[in-house]
Amino acid sequence: MCRLIGWLSKTLLAFSISYTAFATHQVGGHLEMRAIGTVPGRYRIIVTNYLESGPRADSQTGGALGIFRKRDNAQMMTFGVAETGQRQPIIYANEVCAEQRNLRFIVATFEAEIQLDPARYDDPLGYYISYQTRNRNGGIDNILNPLQTGFTFYLEFPALQQGGQLVLNSSPRFGTINGEYVCIGEPFTFPFGGTDPDDDELRYSMITPLDQTGTGRNMVLPGPYPNVTWVSGYGASNAIPGSPTLSVNPQTGQLSVTATELGLFVFAVKVEEFRSGIKIGEVRRDFQLLVIDCPPTTTPDPTIRLQARPVGITEATLCQGDSAVVLATVNPNWNYQWRRDGVNLANATHPTLTVGQSGEYTVVVSLKSTCSKTAYSKPIKINVVSLDGGLKTTGHLCATTGSVTIRAASDPGVTYQWYRDGRLMANQRLDSLVITQAGRYQAVMTHATLGCIYRSQPLTIARSPVVQASIQSATGFNRLCPQDSLAMEGKGGLQYIWQLDGQVIAGATSTTYRAKTVGSYIVTAIDADGCRGVSTPFVVVAIPPVTVSFDSIPGVCGPNAPVLTLKGSPPGGEFAGIGVAETEFSPERAGVGNHKLTYTVKAAPECAGTVASRMAIVAPIPTVDLPDTITTYKGNTFALTPGLTGAPIQFAWSPPHYLDDPAQGSPNVVNIQDDITYALTATNATGCKARDSVYIRIVERLWVPDAFTPNGDGLNDVWQLIGIEAFPNAIVTIFNRWGEVVFLSDVGYHNPFTGTMHGTDLPSGLYAYTLRTIPGKPPIRGSLMLLR
Repeated sequence: MCRLIGWLSKTLLAFSISYTAFATHQVGGHLEMRAIGTVPGRYRIIVTNYLESGPRADSQTGGALGIFRKRDNAQMMTFGVAETGQRQPIIYANEVCAEQRNLRFIVATFEAEIQLDPARYDDPLGYYISYQTRNRNGGIDNILNPLQTGFTFYLEFPALQQGGQLVLNSSPRFGTINGEYVCIGEPFTFPFGGTDPDDDELRYSMITPLDQTGTGRNMVLPGPYPNVTWVSGYGASNAIPGSPTLSVNPQTGQLSVTATELGLFVFAVKVEEFRSGIKIGEVRRDFQLLVIDCPPTTTPDPTIRLQARPVGITEATLCQGDSAVVLATVNPNWNYQWRRDGVNLANATHPTLTVGQSGEYTVVVSLKSTCSKTAYSKPIKINVVSLDGGLKTTGHLCATTGSVTIRAASDPGVTYQWYRDGRLMANQRLDSLVITQAGRYQAVMTHATLGCIYRSQPLTIARSPVVQASIQSATGFNRLCPQDSLAMEGKGGLQYIWQLDGQVIAGATSTTYRAKTVGSYIVTAIDADGCRGVSTPFVVVAIPPVTVSFDSIPGVCGPNAPVLTLKGSPPGGEFAGIGVAETEFSPERAGVGNHKLTYTVKAAPECAGTVASRMAIVAPIPTVDLPDTITTYKGNTFALTPGLTGAPIQFAWSPPHYLDDPAQGSPNVVNIQDDITYALTATNATGCKARDSVYIRIVERLWVPDAFTPNGDGLNDVWQLIGIEAFPNAIVTIFNRWGEVVFLSDVGYHNPFTGTMHGTDLPSGLYAYTLRTIPGKPPIRGSLMLLR
């Protein structure tokens, strides 16, 4: 039963349903990252797309990719790719079957050259590139909702700089894909692996394909990316049901399956890249396989042989440029498709094939005009003495040092001669040459058996210019400021080695270095080729420290005080602070408050200043607020409580008579006996003063009248208590004849009794009263006559 890798579209011919190509869809692809030369961080990014041929495929013109940091998915950059070269069709071994199933597929390649900064790409967890697009074929059998499912092409790469060392790496490379279909029930194998240009180990495994993030086309978004959703019963290890199911050889990448189910099946292979046993990268390849029921037609049995060579010869060696003819069994009813190393060759569909490249050649034969199983010939191996690989070099000639190893194509049957500047170099007969001189080199190679002679293209090796190492300070001076460091920057290279007084400074390998001690510094600059240059000495000298003083500033009372002249040493410094103008401090501009003023002197113009500070106090002018008069009774004890502002801290009462502490802000007057005038002087911390006085009037006794006449004649209309002001806590209560309260005064009897209750006149008569003058003493009781 025939087999065909149909990454592309589903056919149900076995169920008598004709195949219809869906509107152009992505059917697979992958990413590659190739280092360009030896320039650190220079890469070519390649997007390989497998598309259904048609108008929509013609409109596919590239897109945008993103680079992200694996540790946190941070986006590093975005760039676009554009199409390069001509689109190539997928070649099928049995074009009859391909035509019957409308299998027309193309390979489109999109590329971009990018420059990455190795110093920026130094995260040990590495980075990844993604390219997202849509859509898949609607006829895929093993995932849900395939028409609305997209692709994410995914590639991981390591840090470009690790431990201060540059890391060179390219991703695996993958060759051309054959057009094949898988016949149900027939064992199927297919070489699906790649090669690594750095000779890193590649490991292959089946994995679930990736969907895209979001629903737009060619969106640049970070991971993690979602997996496609498998139909129940399918998975990464069972993408195509079979006995065995679809699997990949972990070492070679060869796919194999004996399918037991018809349909179109999507799958993905993860290709991991290992160096010294440590994983450094990964690429995912996304494809589809088509399984059909192949007609049980008798299979042809082709044989091939080399023309003009004895029958049975299966290997031949040719000089480069020569050719041989491989002949297949001729049958007018057969289709022919020649392969080299398992890959279908374009336009190689005849019984004969002229070959001139190394490889294993086979022919795949099927019956014409019917979709039949295919048959494969045994291989014939062609070895071409290929000496045109060019001269390869490692190493570099610096301005005065270095060496370069030149290698020609290696072959044990070849003799070598080397020429420099057109002259034969004596005793140089190996396939490699180590040189220490600049010049124009060429290798002449002669195959001992075949007699092939090949002259390589001349290779010019030149010395690179002298690395101009230098040191530049951030200040432009070579002076080290007191209690500071001097930032210096190396010039002329990509890597640096710093020395002080002839000794290497441990760990000082970056572009910049901060000098904290005096001495002679030099830097060795190393360029991208490893060439070195040494700077002239950069002698760092010390600037003597300065001792800065700032004369004290007297406090002033209020903002209207005179302007003060500021003094500091050594001279030439700068005064600063609120209210400061050049060398003067203005209390008016500063305002009331404690103001920190500074005096700064620089040891040199590039140095930070040495600072001395003083506090300039513009104190508020205090105020003292005492009542004019206080009336009290003889023998009373009470507190004097003045209103104070301006934060006074010293108090002086005069005279001190009857005062318990004349130095307190609120002293007690104890057992006062006579009228007296007290004066208080209050002083704040700055020495600002304020003064006020109060007269104390002594009342000898309280006179309580026994009658009053509230008749509105203006005479004796209220019950006036003479001397009551001496008793600020007095409370008066008046009762009628039935003991009901008809009047209750507020504290201090400020509103005398008017002979009314709630605004209504009380009747004439005798009323009782109680008078509480001092809390804690017995009340005065009596009666009064209200007369109208």
